[in-house]
Amino acid sequence: MNSVQFLRGQLRPVLMGLLMSVACVTTVQADEGVALTSIDQVPDGVEVRGKQIAAYTWDDRQGKNLLVLGEQVNERDDDGTQSAFVYAAQYLIDGNRPKRVWMLYDDVQHCEFDAALRFDLSATKVTDLTGDGITQATVGYSRTCTSDVSPNEFKLIMHVGKSQKFRLRGVDRYGASWWDEEAGALRGMPLPKDCSVAAQQALVSQYKEQGTELPLPGCYGDEKDFAKAPDAYLAFMRQHWFALMQKQDTEWSQTQTQPQAPTEEDDVTP
Repeated sequence: MNSVQFLRGQLRPVLMGLLMSVACVTTVQADEGVALTSIDQVPDGVEVRGKQIAAYTWDDRQGKNLLVLGEQVNERDDDGTQSAFVYAAQYLIDGNRPKRVWMLYDDVQHCEFDAALRFDLSATKVTDLTGDGITQATVGYSRTCTSDVSPNEFKLIMHVGKSQKFRLRGVDRYGASWWDEEAGALRGMPLPKDCSVAAQQALVSQYKEQGTELPLPGCYGDEKDFAKAPDAYLAFMRQHWFALMQKQDTEWSQTQTQPQAPTEEDDVTP
């Protein structure tokens, strides 16, 4: 069960041309004017763990950058448990060999229920929030080991260069509402618009949910990672978090529709 108790259940010069030749036709425009080009094949020297689900290139003051995302859910072990992981890495394509700037790896090991880690590709953003030509790369993913339909742990992580990392960690909106057949309406706490402790507690009190742990579905726990970060970093991450949660909430709610009434053909008793 989820903790939210009230819910249910080596690079050669020629390979530089390769980066362009395998690029998709479309480019993704990220915030602050940084353009990401999606590619299908990464150059030699770039490690990909699991199944590659996305790779992007972009340019900044440091040169040509590459971001690769991979994930994997393993088959169940003999004891019935399941493991999964996500992997991300940023490379600087400089000289004869790609140079890894940072790597992200997270996993769920020996889950007795259903293990899952999945990137939210709409969370992938590259920004230049301080306008100095040094970019920030942000990725987001969900993580769970559950036996029911309920919100997952969600992490939104910004990397700046080799050593700086800023995170918002909380709970996503998957499974945060459901269709109440008796009432003929969606049930569940609405998406929070403020993740401060006071605002979350006020929402719990308003909806009189009992035994609910913070953070609420759609909220992160705290902003401690940003205590010494430029103000622009936190402002961006807050806005990005809530935009992602709103998207999730809308998509999930659309799946929780009122069951269609049976037709005459469906209602025939043999």
